[in-house]
Amino acid sequence: MRALGACGGSSILPTETKKAIMDYVTTFLALFFTDAFYTYYLRAVNNNEVFKSSCWAVAVYLMAGVAIINYTSNHWMLIPACAGAFCGTWVGMKIRRR
Repeated sequence: MRALGACGGSSILPTETKKAIMDYVTTFLALFFTDAFYTYYLRAVNNNEVFKSSCWAVAVYLMAGVAIINYTSNHWMLIPACAGAFCGTWVGMKIRRR
């Protein structure tokens, strides 16, 4: 007998599908935050803020590393990676203008 979910029904998606969706979301968010953080990194470099620049560089490198690990193991992850890069830059630039 299958275990019941929180709503009393069984899971609709198989486990491997859930994992694939989570991988796509993780890759999207990793590149989204990479590009959003990169705009802050560039601003800190431009303002000659050494410590801030260094902190943003670490954040950018960490996020990019997560994305690279995901899309080198599955090349289809390049699709959410590109979408995340576009959206992250868009949001970073919009926030930066304020």
